[in-house]
Amino acid sequence: MRALFVSMLVNLFYAFVSYILISWPREILRNSAAKVFSTSKGIKNVQLLNPIRYIDPIGILAFAFFDFGWTRSPLIDYPKAKKKDLFFYSLFGIVSSFLLFLVYGIIARYANNAMLFRILYTSAKWSLTYAFISILPIPPLDSTRMILAFLPSKYYEWYLKFNFYGVIFMIGLLVLWILPMIMHPFVIIITNVTNFIIFGNW
Repeated sequence: MRALFVSMLVNLFYAFVSYILISWPREILRNSAAKVFSTSKGIKNVQLLNPIRYIDPIGILAFAFFDFGWTRSPLIDYPKAKKKDLFFYSLFGIVSSFLLFLVYGIIARYANNAMLFRILYTSAKWSLTYAFISILPIPPLDSTRMILAFLPSKYYEWYLKFNFYGVIFMIGLLVLWILPMIMHPFVIIITNVTNFIIFGNW
């Protein structure tokens, strides 16, 4: 029993570190790109140096137990955000996750330390998973903000209202085991792609 408890704590530690590596650098990359391409005052670069700010409790548990999940949404003042900037800011999030997948995967390929390898492998796989998850049209994921950029401003209030319900919806799908069943084949594909980047002969 004790060994099982210790093993669970170790797994949660690796999950926590990997989650920080897929969420915090993602927002740093996204905000760095936004500073170059965006002129909008509606996108707030607050607490960028605080990795805890981007932790979603349910999202991290979903990653730890199901190999997919989400992070906390960035702070956006939608009425002040220009539609073009909102679109590219959301797109930068998805692109950042894919870049992190490549970076972590390539570093893991040459890692000699077992602990470091495990963290990098998990971070690579979860980054690619998060890039895929972010494409799903469920608030508050990035793809919904990209769609919102093409809609009239009157829909912003509707979007903010359904941000909360979107998270509740995903939690409900988790509890009912629907989302894990839907994601399972995609997780297998993502794992195979990750294995190719890290172990493949290229």
